[in-house]
Amino acid sequence: MLLPVSRDRRTRVGAAVALTVLLAGCSTPPGPDPATPAPRLPPDAIAYDDLLSTDREFPFAADCSQITPEVVAAVEGRGAVDLPGVGSPPGCSIQVGSDTLDELWILPEPPPNPSEPRYFPLAWNARLEGTTYHRRLLIDERYYAVETIDFLGGLPGCYLRVDTGSPVALLFRGVLPEAHGLSYGELNPAVTAYVTDREGTDRFMAENCPVVERMAVPLLAAIDPGGGSLGAP
Repeated sequence: MLLPVSRDRRTRVGAAVALTVLLAGCSTPPGPDPATPAPRLPPDAIAYDDLLSTDREFPFAADCSQITPEVVAAVEGRGAVDLPGVGSPPGCSIQVGSDTLDELWILPEPPPNPSEPRYFPLAWNARLEGTTYHRRLLIDERYYAVETIDFLGGLPGCYLRVDTGSPVALLFRGVLPEAHGLSYGELNPAVTAYVTDREGTDRFMAENCPVVERMAVPLLAAIDPGGGSLGAP
């Protein structure tokens, strides 16, 4: 079954909307067999609820050991520091310090409970709680990915979840400077009587997610060389 793609005025979503209409109905998702290095994914894969999948080891070490100074420079960062694991999975923070992006967090997302064998299909099919924005896309033509908005600490942030071909998904979370986040007004529907500011949310995601997408490409190359959603086990 196909999932409608969320509304976004930018043309970067237009292909997803067109494919959703074109491929209405349930059918086998397109894509190549798993391989090493991982193969490219067909663009129309984003229109299908089901995914071709593999079962390989999660590539992220859940710290900054895979992020070299050269990688930090490639994403225009100022440094990388380990995130503590108290209350959440450990991970890595890329320090940016610009007017529009303070940090980029990299975190593992394991399945939420034993009844869910994989995390990423929950995100792909908008089965995560509090989803008010949802867009499917491909990263570097090799990874299935989903963008959502979240409000960690009360501020909006772009969440880019990536399928690494393992039960654990990889999360890239853009952490905004407070002044920049507040400039969008109150987008959190939990605060505004669960009424979503759709226009404001779409604008926020269109303006803040592209930088997360761009940074994710060299970071994935460092974390998962030659990998992808259909990387061979």
